[in-house]
Amino acid sequence: MNIKILASESLGVRSYCTYVETKSLKVIIDPGCALGPNRFNLPPHKQEVESLWECWERINEYLKKSDFAIITHYHYDHHHYRNANLYEGKTLFVKDFSTLNPRQRRRAEKFLEKLKLPRAVVVADGRNFYFGDTEIEFTKALPHGYGRQDIKVIGVYIKEDKESMFYTSDISGVLEDTLVDFLKNKQITTLIFDGFPLYIKGPVLKNKWFFDSLKKLDFLIRTCNIKNLIIDHHSSRTSDWKKYYEEILSNKNLNFVGTAAEFLKMEPKYLESMRRTL
Repeated sequence: MNIKILASESLGVRSYCTYVETKSLKVIIDPGCALGPNRFNLPPHKQEVESLWECWERINEYLKKSDFAIITHYHYDHHHYRNANLYEGKTLFVKDFSTLNPRQRRRAEKFLEKLKLPRAVVVADGRNFYFGDTEIEFTKALPHGYGRQDIKVIGVYIKEDKESMFYTSDISGVLEDTLVDFLKNKQITTLIFDGFPLYIKGPVLKNKWFFDSLKKLDFLIRTCNIKNLIIDHHSSRTSDWKKYYEEILSNKNLNFVGTAAEFLKMEPKYLESMRRTL
């Protein structure tokens, strides 16, 4: 199983686009990226804009070569109608948008309207699919973090032979009991975890929620025999995120733990969190 993170906060943009290739399929997850429109009362810096277009170029390259695409939800850092013409001939697995809030539903409908001749569009929530030796299993709808019942996402589990990965999508680092129950009986070689939004921890998100997330993450590392833990996206919107995850970073059960950039053996560039300096 080949896993490549194509865009993320440690790569200079808002995204968690991931490409997975097995002997049976080539699939891209959440082929979109964006920039935070306003951070520290500042617009994106030129370096962020340059990274955005670099990431779009990379995402589109891998979207073209993929047989399947997965849209876990309808935020514009995870999908966009901008590249809807590149889905021709592909099978799409999408988050059910029928019960989402009006804004998310309109985004989904606009995206689907602009798609160019996909092979099929399949609502994926809570379903399993098999392609040769590869299994794809989707969670049921999960909240987009604490208190966001109006925005739902789906997680993605992919297994081939003895290797497997789980992509959390945008749970904002929140490991709900239903998600833990879904994962605890699975072996997970690589967990692609979107991390707690530390940049709004405190006045917006309570500390006890964060510590509960850490406790459950540690449980999953041990129970699911996780070897590679990629922590990025929401957590990497602050460059000092590692001080909050010291206990996880020192976990001896892990072969790798760090950002997507580090997983790719690159130096992280936390551009959004550097916006004042830039």
